[in-house]
Amino acid sequence: MIKWDEILGGNIYMKYPNDLGILDNVVQQIQISHNFVESYITIEEKNWNSISYYNENKEIIIVLVLDKYDDSSDYTVILDEFKKELELELNEDRLKEHIERIYNLSLKVFRTRDEVIAKLSNEVAQLKTLEYDFKKKFEMILKSDHLKVKSKIQFLLAINEEMKYEDIKKSINTNKRWLDSVLDTLSKNKIIKYDNEKGTYYLIV
Repeated sequence: MIKWDEILGGNIYMKYPNDLGILDNVVQQIQISHNFVESYITIEEKNWNSISYYNENKEIIIVLVLDKYDDSSDYTVILDEFKKELELELNEDRLKEHIERIYNLSLKVFRTRDEVIAKLSNEVAQLKTLEYDFKKKFEMILKSDHLKVKSKIQFLLAINEEMKYEDIKKSINTNKRWLDSVLDTLSKNKIIKYDNEKGTYYLIV
């Protein structure tokens, strides 16, 4: 927490952990940024990341020092919680206890966020694996002789999203005249479409 001092300017009033290092120029920057107006301020610099709130009634700035890649918006709820407690006329010892509790709460937010990110990463990896498996299965189906050219074109475009004419021709063993005829039929039936700018065919979905 930062309090205003007539001589020193912004001054650290209380902090947790006790060994937390905060440069004086950062303290002054936070103090000046709030300018005695009740507000939330995020400061992101090369070696500093924080979110702070100025309580006008108590004339105190509450600062949460964050890790470099933390999103400050994740922590506003913690400042809001502490803001309520400042109004309770707590003595210094009780205030220190609340600071420690808020610190531990912020760690919980950090762990929860990381768990969510890890879960999403795993889900993305699983989807990519599933996509790869489907592509391999489609490729095996495309190699079979019983499929009609029409079906093979649709399978190809389902796998690749869009393809140039030359690539479709290379992938399907048929003559040019028949391939052109099937592509024309699929286009007329609004199953596929040709992109004139890209020079590619794609499925209409």
